[in-house]
Amino acid sequence: MERLENFERALQDILNEYNRLGKELENLRNEGKMKTTKFRELLGKKLVYNMIITIFKRYDLLDEKN
Repeated sequence: MERLENFERALQDILNEYNRLGKELENLRNEGKMKTTKFRELLGKKLVYNMIITIFKRYDLLDEKN
């Protein structure tokens, strides 16, 4: 049971970070900073989180609301 709880917390952390990165990227886009190193680093991180989320979806490990 503890393992499942740890998985649920980890998944929620991944989803929260993915959403946070999206908001930060949007702010940088609005400031016209799309060619900065920071923007590219954040975009790379968001893509990694997206790949992880895609794997979870493939195995039906996400609720429909996510």
